Formats: sequence, C-alpha cells, structure tokens
Amino acid sequence: MKSEIKKILIPGIILFLIFFIGVFGYIYIENYNLIDALYMTSITLSTVGFGEVQALSPNGKIFTSILIFSGITVVVYTLGNITKFFIEGELRSYLRWRKMDKKIAKLNDHYIVCGAGRTGTKIISDFLKKDLNFVVVENDEKTIEKLKEIYREKILYVIGDATKDETLLQANVKSAKVLISVLSTDADNLFLTLTTKDLNEKIQVITRAVDASSEKKLKRGGADFIISPFEIAADRIIATATQTNLISFVDVFSKKSKIEGLTFELVEIKKGSQLENTTLMKAKIPAKTNLIVIGHEVDGIMKINPMSHELLRKNEKLLVLGTKDQIKKLIEIASN
Repeated sequence: MKSEIKKILIPGIILFLIFFIGVFGYIYIENYNLIDALYMTSITLSTVGFGEVQALSPNGKIFTSILIFSGITVVVYTLGNITKFFIEGELRSYLRWRKMDKKIAKLNDHYIVCGAGRTGTKIISDFLKKDLNFVVVENDEKTIEKLKEIYREKILYVIGDATKDETLLQANVKSAKVLISVLSTDADNLFLTLTTKDLNEKIQVITRAVDASSEKKLKRGGADFIISPFEIAADRIIATATQTNLISFVDVFSKKSKIEGLTFELVEIKKGSQLENTTLMKAKIPAKTNLIVIGHEVDGIMKINPMSHELLRKNEKLLVLGTKDQIKKLIEIASN
C-alpha cells in the first residue's frame, strides 16, 4: 500500500520542485517580481495559452521551453496516478490499510508471525481459532492476498521484509510478547532473531531451524525456543515404531483428539510476587488455579515434571496447561 502512495507523493514533490525552479528562473533570468514569476510559471506549466507578462529574452524562451516539456510530463503522470488512485479503488484500500495500521499500533502482548508459508498458515489458522491477537509479516503480496481470501478481514498484516527494523516496528514489535520466525532459510531466521532482540530485549523468539546444525547459531543469536521439524518428525516416527501401544502426548492435542479451550503458556515469576522464593508444594498452583504445571524453566533450561520441593525464583518461568482464564489468574499471582 505504501508503494501506491509513493506513486502519487514522489511525482507531486517533483512537480513542486519544478514549479519552484520555474519561479526562481523567471526572477533570475527575466528579473520578474515574485507575483509575475508565480503567474508566468503557472500559465507555462498549465499550458493555458495566455500571453507572457513581458517579452521574453532568448534565454527566457529556452528556459520556458524546458519548463513546458518537463512540467507537462510530470503533470500528466501525476494526474494519471491520482485518477487511478481514486477510480480503481486504491483509495479504499489505502483507508483500510491506515485503519489496520492503527489497530496494530494499539496492540499489546500480541504475537507476530513472520512468514506465511505452509507452517505460517497453520499457525495463523490455529491463532484465529484461539482468538489470539497477532500480526502476520510477509514479503509476498500475493501470499497476503490469498490469506485475505481465506480469512476475509480477520487478519492484521504487514507487507515487507521481516528482517528490517521498519517492518518489525510497523508490526509493533516493541509491544509484542512473542515473535514466531518461520522464514524459508536459517540465515533469514537468524538475522530476524538478532533484529528482533535488538528492538525488544524482553520478547520471546520462537524460530524454526531448517538445518539442525543451525540450532547453536540461532541460540547464540538470542532465540528462546528453536524448533527442528525434522528432529520432531524423526522422534515421532521412532516413538510410533517402538511404542505402538503408547498414546503420544502430542497426539492428544492433534486434530484427531482435540481438547478444546486448553493452551500452553510460559508464565514468568516477577520480583516480589507470591511465588518468589517459595516451593511448588507451598505455591499450590493446581489448587488455586486448576492449572497443570508441566515444566519449570531455570536459566533457559526447561525441566519437565518438576519436583514439588523445587524453589521458585524471580525471572524463572513455569510451563502450564489450562484455559485462558486459569492462566490469567496465575499471571496475576506471579506478578503480585
């Protein structure tokens, strides 16, 4: 949408400069006063055919000829773009884009999904089902158009290169809580991770590792969670082949066996909260919130099924499973 505005804005700026040069030229070459120079420049660029203020010198005639040809070209091009902007519905698209841009600017603690390929589209679909606030960042306009056809006006999006600061700022990265990077290459995912952490140190970055050898680089780059699809697939295949009678925990949350309304969440323990410097047993999280405590993250390492005597400290995180309301209650406890 910005490119369409530039098609009008840039020629407009050039036309203004030509007009300014015309006024200055008539003052300098023909010694016109400001009013006469403005009038002469106006009738020259508009080609209305009125007579000159006074007879032009040879230099003045040359200058006027150049002004006519350069001015007409820019005027015709600008008017054509303005007409196209209004007649072809681009004004309506621009107004919709401005409205959406304002919505994005108002978001807080939202998700940003960078990349709308097969993985990104699946994430978008699930986020919509869970009614989460999120922004899609995608460089390909055709991909965005397809998403709009599928989901109508339900998604907020930014068209641009996700690795650039201005694109992420447009997606309101400074107020977001999670960025999901599913770009096509590990190099792009790494660069996006670095850029994101530079703009917002507190944001959690979840990224995909296309090549398993890139995981260490992504971790050093600041990624909080790294997902390797190939390793996950291999683990699932091995588990299925060797434990055919065991129901996979992941399958419980697949399409075949949904548990509606439940979601995973990492909840950070804030300084001075009720949970700081207490054990899981004394915290009584399941009793107070009905949540299931699945893991305890300490120094970036997640301990699954933590022991009841484990001490909880500030800035550590709990991985829990439950409804939005239950998670909200735990966030309040972990913050106060």
